[in-house]
Amino acid sequence: MVSGSARPDARRRIRASEPDIVLHPLPYRADEWGRILTGYPDAEAYHSPEWLSYLAATQGAEPRVAEIRAADRSVGHFVGAMVNRFGLKILGSPMPGWATQHMGFLLHAAVDKGAVAEAVLRFAFRDPRCVHVELSNRSLTAEDMLGSSYVTDPGATYLVDLDAPEETILARMNARTRTYVRRAARNGLTVEIATDLGFADEYHAQLREVFARQGLVPTYGVERVRHLIEQVGPSDQLLLLRVRDPDGATLATGVSVGRNETAVNWGTACFRASASLHPNELLWWEMMRIWRSRGVTRFDMGGRGEYKAKYGGVLTTAPTFHRSRFGFLEHARNGARRLVRARQESAGRRGRTGSE
Repeated sequence: MVSGSARPDARRRIRASEPDIVLHPLPYRADEWGRILTGYPDAEAYHSPEWLSYLAATQGAEPRVAEIRAADRSVGHFVGAMVNRFGLKILGSPMPGWATQHMGFLLHAAVDKGAVAEAVLRFAFRDPRCVHVELSNRSLTAEDMLGSSYVTDPGATYLVDLDAPEETILARMNARTRTYVRRAARNGLTVEIATDLGFADEYHAQLREVFARQGLVPTYGVERVRHLIEQVGPSDQLLLLRVRDPDGATLATGVSVGRNETAVNWGTACFRASASLHPNELLWWEMMRIWRSRGVTRFDMGGRGEYKAKYGGVLTTAPTFHRSRFGFLEHARNGARRLVRARQESAGRRGRTGSE
């Protein structure tokens, strides 16, 4: 929660003059929601009915959509999903752990985004009487939320501008990275687009090795990857890539999602033994190149990681926001996140011991 200062007070005055903003719940029908999304050129894969189906399959999450109205005129739509944990209703838009970067709201009129975020709380707390809200929206900044009742969690990600010729995008990469991309191609490594469910097993096996090197285990199982392929794959919002050597062996895999102007890296993995052949460098380059060919102008590399700068990524702030109806839930939330991390580290130690 932002502490009191002259600036937050000024923000509250601005919001007081904003026409009343109300979220009117809509009955969720996948086909109708898909039609509504066609009116938003900034809608991402995470807003789509296919993604909501994926969340239903993997999280037991119930889609919640609403029309946003200000002064009795439509100004946008909200999308999220509700889960029931220990008898408590939580609205995630999205929730941590969903492998979903941004949801939130889509606007087609100039309104105070902070005021819209506050309206989300009223929508969630009154009916269906949720006790906690998580909110992440690509266009919502910490400045928008000055004076807000939400708690802000700082975050960042690396963005690559794809609205340029391929030569320019490649030139923005570190010189050594460009060399490795070309060397991988000269050594006969190729990248193919996958659509089969068997990809999930290849990717997750490589992911387990990546986490094991850090003494951890993946935060999700292979079934989640299978659901992703089944629910989102047919919509062309999912890109699965394999890097193969000249003998056909898979060296690296990548999963990304995209819609309209934005694509996001969902996960990449590579066997350590093949790293000297530089399949990762070729994978990242082809991932960006393919999305660019599909009209994407912004590639989100999926969070922090200083190594992403060598691909031309620019570190960009990406805060998330949350609010509990009752104070004790804030402590429970923080405790749950620490417990998840501790269990992940413990499982990683057990895995190392079992392999010795």
